Amino acid sequence: MRGIKREITHLHLMNWPGECFNVARLQYHYPELVFLEFINATSLKSFKGHFSAVNKIEKLVIHGLMSLWELPPEIVMDMPVLKELDLRGNMLRHIKSSLLTGPRSLEDVYLAGNSWDCSDGGLDWLAMEAENGTIRRKIKDYDELVCHQQLYRGKPLNKVMDIIRTMRLTCPEPCACTMTHVVSDAAGAVIPLITVDCANRQLENPPSALPPGTTTLRLEGNKLSTIRAIVHNPQYKTLADLYLDNNSISAVKELEGTEWFSNFRVLSLRGNLLKQIPVYAFDKAFQYNNNIMHVFLGDNPWRCDCHYIPRFQSLLLKYKRVIRDLSDIRCSKSSDKKTSLVQISMIPLGNICGEDDVMPISPINIVNLVLLALILLVVGRFLYDWQNFKNTGELPWLSSILP
Repeated sequence: MRGIKREITHLHLMNWPGECFNVARLQYHYPELVFLEFINATSLKSFKGHFSAVNKIEKLVIHGLMSLWELPPEIVMDMPVLKELDLRGNMLRHIKSSLLTGPRSLEDVYLAGNSWDCSDGGLDWLAMEAENGTIRRKIKDYDELVCHQQLYRGKPLNKVMDIIRTMRLTCPEPCACTMTHVVSDAAGAVIPLITVDCANRQLENPPSALPPGTTTLRLEGNKLSTIRAIVHNPQYKTLADLYLDNNSISAVKELEGTEWFSNFRVLSLRGNLLKQIPVYAFDKAFQYNNNIMHVFLGDNPWRCDCHYIPRFQSLLLKYKRVIRDLSDIRCSKSSDKKTSLVQISMIPLGNICGEDDVMPISPINIVNLVLLALILLVVGRFLYDWQNFKNTGELPWLSSILP
């Protein structure tokens, strides 16, 4: 094109062979262009220079550039009369907002047919744009855009952006929220899977509210002393994975009987102050929980005596495929060399229970024995009264005083 100047207003560039194209040089040779189109330039990866403020291009079309991942905003920022920007059918992964807000006369933008990456943060600015905002109104095919990369492949971009917007607006301070995945239900609705990371934030209480769709909450390294606010908060019902490592939690009895405990997927309580857990409640929850995958209980100062260890050890061995850190579940440090820091799942009960110790009976079994004794007493009394009535015809004493 060197040395050639023509009064051309419409230019179609097809199958450009190079990897780079200088738009400033193009404007120099074709200053009267009103319409410019790049078609099927499969080798073209980037543009050099930019259109100046004296150019007259009203419509810019870029189609079929299979090596073009991003279009720098600087190329079109100064175009004073650009009204339509058509970027359909390329390999664009993300764009910057200034590409759409820079040209002051820009009205219509088309972006369908690209490989939009909804997971790397490059489009988060679009998520925060109001539904009736200026930029969304410019994108004429916004509802046709589809996420192509990584976690959100095949999902409608507008739905993913709406979820990201809601997540950003509802993410509790000072936590960080990320959407790790999205799935579709039977009706085709997009369901987010969100992780809320509140680890190492010096929190004394968990956040009171979570973004809709939160499935994972990380609270490691804080100052929590109880789980009461977690298990009784309706906001936490959909929570699947809960990480509470390295806090100051000394009891988890609040878990017993809760809906969450029967449906959770991952529970990590490593590095707390737990000395014992309600074994019966854990056994029952593990038995009926069809979602359970991993439980972590290591690095706690576990109580090791004959009244507790036999039942606790039995629980650990029964669910060893679920409790993933058996080697770290050890007796608390003590002066007793037989138990100090010994792995509980492998400790011989003889080291815990001496000859004079009686194997413990759980409270539930004590209740059962009392009920059995009462039932036998009632049945025995009934048989005695019946036999006495049969032999003598006398009614039982109780029936004689009833009205």
